[in-house]
Amino acid sequence: MNKLFCLFASIYLSLNGYAQENNDKLNLSLNEAIKIVQENNPEIISALKEIDATEGRILQAGRVQNAELSLEANEIPSSFSFDETGELDISFSQPLEFFGKRSTRIQSAGLQKRIAELNYERIKKLITSQVKKVYYAGLLSNQIVQSIESNITLLNDFLAQVTDRYQAGTSSYLDIIRAKVEISRLKNELFDAMKNYQQVSGQLKILLGRENGIEYELTDSLFSQFSEVNKDTVVNFYSSQSNFLRITEIQVEQSKSLLSLAEKNALPDFNFGLAFQNRQFFPSEDFEQFFGLNMGVSLPMFYSSGVRGDVQEAEANLSISDIRFQYAKLRVTQNIRTASNNLSFAEEQLRLFDTSLLNDIEDELRAGITAYQNGQIDLLNLFDIYRTYRATKIEYSRTVYNTLIALTELEVSSELIE
Repeated sequence: MNKLFCLFASIYLSLNGYAQENNDKLNLSLNEAIKIVQENNPEIISALKEIDATEGRILQAGRVQNAELSLEANEIPSSFSFDETGELDISFSQPLEFFGKRSTRIQSAGLQKRIAELNYERIKKLITSQVKKVYYAGLLSNQIVQSIESNITLLNDFLAQVTDRYQAGTSSYLDIIRAKVEISRLKNELFDAMKNYQQVSGQLKILLGRENGIEYELTDSLFSQFSEVNKDTVVNFYSSQSNFLRITEIQVEQSKSLLSLAEKNALPDFNFGLAFQNRQFFPSEDFEQFFGLNMGVSLPMFYSSGVRGDVQEAEANLSISDIRFQYAKLRVTQNIRTASNNLSFAEEQLRLFDTSLLNDIEDELRAGITAYQNGQIDLLNLFDIYRTYRATKIEYSRTVYNTLIALTELEVSSELIE
C-alpha cells in the first residue's frame, strides 16, 4: 500500500514540473535573452547603422554646389614678368539652385531616415519574436526531457515492486518483462527528446550570438494566460502599431517629394559671380582696376524631353508606391485576422484541458492504481492508463506552447517579411 502511494506521489511530482537544479548552467530568463539579442544580433545592429547612413544622406541632400575661385592672366611677357601682365582677372562664382529644390531633397532624405528608424523597430520586433519562439520551444523540450527522466526513475521503482510481487507469487514474470520493455521504450524517447532540446538550445545560442560552449538554464515557465484580445478591434489595434504599414505610407510621401523635385527640375538654376579686373587700355598708360559682375541662368527648356522623362518616371513611382500601400493594408489586415483566429483556436484547446481533460485523466489514474492494487486489472492495463495520463500532460504542455506561439505571431502579424 505504501509503495503504491509512493508511486502515485512520484507521478504527481514528475508531471507537475519537478526538476533538480543544475548548478553548471547559467540562468537565462526570456527578458534577459531578448536584451542580449537586441544588443548583439547583426540584423538589429545593421538596421541601427542604416539610420546613421541616412543622416549622412540628409547632409548630402543639403549640399550647396561648390563655389569657384579662378585666376586668369593674359598678355604675359615672354620673360614671364607677371608684374607686366596686360590683363589680370580674379573671379569668384557661385551656382545657386532654384528656390525649393534643395529643401525638397532634404525633405526626401529626412523621410528616408524615418523609414530607417521604423525599419529598425520592425526588425527588433521580428527578431524578438524569433527569440520568444525558440525560448518557448526550449522550455517545451526541456519539460519533455525532465518528464521522461522522471518517468524512467518512476518505472525503475515500479519494476522493483513488480519483482517483489513476482517473488511473492502474486504477479507473473510477464509483468517484469513488460516493465523492462516500457523502460527501454522511454529511454528511446529520452534520446529523441534530448536531441531535440540540443537543437533548440543551439538555435537560441546562435540568436544570442554566444556560441561559447556554455549551457543555459531557462528559468521561465511554460505558462500562458488567456488573452484579452477584442476580435472587433484587433485589426485596428495591431494595424496602428505596424511599422511595416507606416513605412509603406512614408514611401508614398517620399515618392510625392521626388515627383515635386522632378517638376522643379524644369525651373532654371542661377549663377552669380564677382571679379577683380586689372586692365591697361594703351601700352603707354598705367593699369586700371575694375570690378566685374556675372549673372547666368540655366535653360532647361531646351532639354525638356529629359525633364518630362524625370516627371513621368516620378509619377509612375508614386502610383506604384500608392498601390503597394493599399496592398500592404490588405495583407496586414488578413495576416492579423489569421493570427487572431489561430490564437482563438489555441486558447479553445487550452480551455478544454483546463476545464475537463486534466481532472478526468488524474481521476482515471487514481482509479487505475486502486484497481491494480485490488487485482481488478493487470499491469498491462495500468500501463495503458499511465501512458494516456503521461500523453495528456505532454499534450497539455504542447497546447500551452502553441498558445504562446500563436500570441507571439499575433504580436508581429502586422510586420510582414518581404
